[in-house]
Amino acid sequence: MKCYLCGSIKYHQKKGRVRDNPNIKILECDECGLVFLERQITNNLYYAEGNMRKTFDTFVRSQLGRASKLPDTKRRINYIKQIMELSNANLLDFGSGYGDFLIAAKANNANYVAGIEIESQVKPIYKNHQIDLFESIDEIRNHTYDIISIFHCIAHIHDCITLLKSLAHKLKDNGKILIETPNANDALLSIFDCESFANFTYQECMLYYFNPHTLKKIGEQAGFNVEFVKGVQRYPLSNTLYWLSKGKPAGQQYYWHLDDTLLQANYESKLAQLGATDTLLMQLSKKEGGGGTMPLCVMVKNLIIQKSLELHNGLKNKLLNAPAKQTNFLSNQEKF
Repeated sequence: MKCYLCGSIKYHQKKGRVRDNPNIKILECDECGLVFLERQITNNLYYAEGNMRKTFDTFVRSQLGRASKLPDTKRRINYIKQIMELSNANLLDFGSGYGDFLIAAKANNANYVAGIEIESQVKPIYKNHQIDLFESIDEIRNHTYDIISIFHCIAHIHDCITLLKSLAHKLKDNGKILIETPNANDALLSIFDCESFANFTYQECMLYYFNPHTLKKIGEQAGFNVEFVKGVQRYPLSNTLYWLSKGKPAGQQYYWHLDDTLLQANYESKLAQLGATDTLLMQLSKKEGGGGTMPLCVMVKNLIIQKSLELHNGLKNKLLNAPAKQTNFLSNQEKF
């Protein structure tokens, strides 16, 4: 088995287990640090039938409810408002799920919103909110977007570099791609070595776990300009303490009295310094000529320029190396 990112065959098994399929090993590349599953058993049918949510959303709904996603949605909307005028923005959310982000963006007067999601059971939600829903990138016609978001979905994609190259064709020249994904260096793993968390966080549908370095490499190999990769702490200190004391998630429901805005900001800041937040956010933009693949017209233009320079330099060298008498003749000709 080769590392998807760097092609190395050197890797080791990490602590922990895949909670919904303990027979799959968790591996880490010794060369680049990409964390990946030994076997990838998911496909489009797996997601279309909603199998991912059978293992994760059952827990979310029973413990936290849909309201648990509200802080993330608000944070994402607020960030987009900082970088562009939302009322002028066209948004595309890849792996849009139940549509929480798009519904909120539309409510905040986004110019146009659309989602890509293959899970069949979510279609009525989009219809009710009058939001365009596509099952694949190829279905999108005559639309380009200011923002393409991939929130906690990139790790599910077998060939995420090819995905990003495909999305480049749907991104406006000055557009941004925003990618959020779990951090392989989450403090509960890299600092606290929490066994119960290591036996919970890995899932069969999560094929890759990125750290800041490997996430940046994904963007670069897809041909984009990586504007930044930064840490985001989605879960508060109360959640961390509950994992360490009880070995269970959802600590904010039990230790909520320990949390406040200032504490959370300082906690996030310190973890970000250590590269140990629970989540990473990457922002991509097109390089000159576009991300992913360079347009044919640009390739032809660059080739013409290159050949012209070669011809110019070749002629210049011939003139410089020509006999003195011939050089004088050419100089006299130039006077006329």
